[in-house]
Amino acid sequence: MKSPEVYAVLREQLGPLLKPLGFKREKALLSWSRQYGGAYTVLWCQVSRDGWDDYAGSKFVVEFQRSESPEAGAPSTTRARLVKLLTDDQRAEAWRLQSRVIADLSRPPRSHPTFNISPDVTRWYLEKFEPLRAQYSPSDDLWLRYAKPEHVHMWAEFLRLAVPGCVEAIEANQAS
Repeated sequence: MKSPEVYAVLREQLGPLLKPLGFKREKALLSWSRQYGGAYTVLWCQVSRDGWDDYAGSKFVVEFQRSESPEAGAPSTTRARLVKLLTDDQRAEAWRLQSRVIADLSRPPRSHPTFNISPDVTRWYLEKFEPLRAQYSPSDDLWLRYAKPEHVHMWAEFLRLAVPGCVEAIEANQAS
């Protein structure tokens, strides 16, 4: 699934949620912003630069910031990735969804190029197919993985439910 397809699904699913909350689309990445309390609240989604892998799929991240500019990634007073702003129950749900994606992956054949580079690269690559061990904590770096369009739709639905609380949390300056 190419990144423009991922962005199209997320834009389609998140745009209708964010507009009534006062957010407008920005130009950089897949980002939205709104003015609140003398600053901008910005959120954006970014697909990994690792690209697409036919077996491991890919991943994207969701970030939030409070800044003087509506630009994603601008210098900010507060910036947080999604996992930091989620409730414990939402982190548990994200873990469950991520586990579901991993269970849907097809392991690569022994002829896959990563098996011919080095033992370290092989180990690193095969870890992508292993079940998650620990639940997510606020300090984890959570990238939302996907291997099929259904996974992106699943994450979009999760985000539709989680984003309003994340916006509230960052605007209350509960993240640092």
